[in-house]
Amino acid sequence: MLNPKAAGVYLTLVPQFLDPDGDVAGQIAVLAVAHVVVAVSWLTTWTFVVSAAGQTIRSGWFTFAMSRVTGTILIALGVRTAVSG
Repeated sequence: MLNPKAAGVYLTLVPQFLDPDGDVAGQIAVLAVAHVVVAVSWLTTWTFVVSAAGQTIRSGWFTFAMSRVTGTILIALGVRTAVSG
């Protein structure tokens, strides 16, 4: 209801998957349940991915490695600037 584009997508796509001779309400219910299952699965997967990424970023080895990498990059940029200037 809050997103008119989503309503437009549903109004244009859903009729393609409906059998006009069958129970339309039941078919729409099946499509709605399928949509909810896909959305919940997708969001649950992303929740686990983001949680794992957060734990990785907060770990000591990642912080140490990023400090070394960014420090090396800054030193390299400084040397490049000193040599070219």
